[in-house]
Amino acid sequence: MTFLIPALEVLYYVTISVVVVAYTLGLFLLHKGSPRHRFQRASGVVPTVSLIIPTYNEASIIHQKLENVLQLDYPREKFEVVVVDSASNDETGNIVKKFAGDHRREVNLVLIEQPVRRGKSEAINEALRSVKSEIIILTDADVTFPPGSLRKLVENFEGSDIGAVSGVEVPLGGKSILTGIEADYRRIYTAIRMAEAETDSPFMCESELSAYRRALLEPLRPGVVCDDVELTVTVRSKGFKALYAPDISFLETEAGKLRPKLQHKLRRGMNNQHALLQNSNILFRRSLGKYGTIVFPFEFFVHIVSPILLTVSLIFFFGLLVVSPISALVALLATAILSIPALAILRGLIGRYRGTDVAGLHGTGSWVFGAVAFLGFQLVLLVGLVKLGFKGPQMNWQQVPGTRVPITVEAPR
Repeated sequence: MTFLIPALEVLYYVTISVVVVAYTLGLFLLHKGSPRHRFQRASGVVPTVSLIIPTYNEASIIHQKLENVLQLDYPREKFEVVVVDSASNDETGNIVKKFAGDHRREVNLVLIEQPVRRGKSEAINEALRSVKSEIIILTDADVTFPPGSLRKLVENFEGSDIGAVSGVEVPLGGKSILTGIEADYRRIYTAIRMAEAETDSPFMCESELSAYRRALLEPLRPGVVCDDVELTVTVRSKGFKALYAPDISFLETEAGKLRPKLQHKLRRGMNNQHALLQNSNILFRRSLGKYGTIVFPFEFFVHIVSPILLTVSLIFFFGLLVVSPISALVALLATAILSIPALAILRGLIGRYRGTDVAGLHGTGSWVFGAVAFLGFQLVLLVGLVKLGFKGPQMNWQQVPGTRVPITVEAPR
């Protein structure tokens, strides 16, 4: 027992120090990013746009999604909507067909029906094979956005090195502690993405609402489950950068109960992890600028390395708690003190982007809940790594209960 306490202390301090120092360094490097100059449309040229909506069993919400599309103020002669339905076994396809017929003078709506469900990436590939527009915009059936969103997305492309532009998610849900924690998490998430964009490019554009130069895109590789990351990596690999636009928001319903929320987090986490591992060859690649040397390595650590190290450190901590509670409390206090610089940088990042729509969400405001949420998500990521190791990536996910709720965005009068 004499040697057990010092051994546990050393093991805990080593593992937790690596985690805290890595986060502090990563956040510090992201905090140094300079605000990018915003290009304003000068020529008045309006590029052609294809809005792509992949669907699977979206009968409950697809009509409202298409009604939201009708509100968009982009010139109709420059704009088409492509719905790619992946073998839905409900009325999704029939609803789209009827809507296209009823509104054929208002919008150019095309339905592509796949005979077999092969995942979202293959649905995107199907669309890429048919569209010829200069800009493609990806969006999901369960999100809505204001009428001016397409114009704002497109404005970021002219006269710049930008190859992709991402909207910012504003999660909606009931009034509960879980919703408040999600709002806290989303502020942190958005702040980090925007800091990555100012450093070089965000780790990924949000496929719920993101735009790309069509000429830069290639068919997604077989087995890709995270189109968000894959498309962003493709754009950055061709010498263009991506942008996270704080003035372009989209609304999405988040699950209000713990189990579906964890299911949603697990799905997203596993997809990101698979994309990181698939593209691990770009780690520290200088030819990709700071995306390859700072942004991608930081996210690789967050999603792959950190969950393992944190779990190991927790095991050592609980072992220490059993054999020497006082030593465990000292270790916990030391960890809190060691984490102060990282928390201060993170707080500064959140304050820097206070003007975004997501900053107006009402969270818990508690760092305790924030820390618990962070540890919880890290454990979810550990589960994701284990499932990836044993089962591999999952191409076709089941819809998460509580997230397929239509959200109305009122058109301006």
